[in-house]
Amino acid sequence: MKRTGRSVYLSGAVSFATADAVATDGGGNVCYFQNILVDERRGYAYKVTFLSAFPNASKGSGSGNVPFALQSFSRRELLRMSNAELILYSGRNTAVGTSGFIAAQNRTIGIYGNGLAESKDPLGINYQNQYVIKGDAMATQSLSLCVDMEILGQTESSATYYIELEEYEVTSDEEILLILSERAGDAAGLAD
Repeated sequence: MKRTGRSVYLSGAVSFATADAVATDGGGNVCYFQNILVDERRGYAYKVTFLSAFPNASKGSGSGNVPFALQSFSRRELLRMSNAELILYSGRNTAVGTSGFIAAQNRTIGIYGNGLAESKDPLGINYQNQYVIKGDAMATQSLSLCVDMEILGQTESSATYYIELEEYEVTSDEEILLILSERAGDAAGLAD
C-alpha cells in the first residue's frame, strides 16, 4: 500500500427526498442512507482523514448540522437491504448484542455529531472536533452516509458534509483483503 499523494475533498448535502434507502421502526422513519462516492477503479483505496458538517452561511437555510455515520455501502447494496439490515447498520438494533452498535460494524468508517441535532441551534457548535474516524478503515469502492432523522423529522434532517480523503495505490491482494475486512461485519444473519 502506497500513498499516491493525491487528496480528494468531498462536500455536499443529502436529504430524505434524495435518499437511497430509509429505515423505519414502529414509530416511523428513523434514518436514511445515501451514497456519496463511487470509485470502481481497481488498485485504489481511500483513507478518511477528516469528517465534518459543512456549515451553512445563512441562518434561514437550516444548519445542516445533523449527526451522521460515514459508511462504505454502494447504492446497489443500500437498495437491496431489508429494513432489518438498515436498522442494524444505523446502530439501532442492539438486541443482537454489541454487533448491533454502529461502532462495532466494519462498514462504519466514522461518525459526525454527538446528539447535536437535539438543540436545533448551530450557533456555538465547533464543526472541527465533533467527529471520530476509525484509524484503520479504508474505503475501496463506495462511501455513503447514514443520517439520523428521528429528532428533527424528515423535512429538517438534511445533512451537509465535508470529507477529506487520501488516495492509496493497492495491489490486487491488498484490495481483496480490504474488501474482505470491510464486509466481515455484514448484517447477514444478525438482522432477522
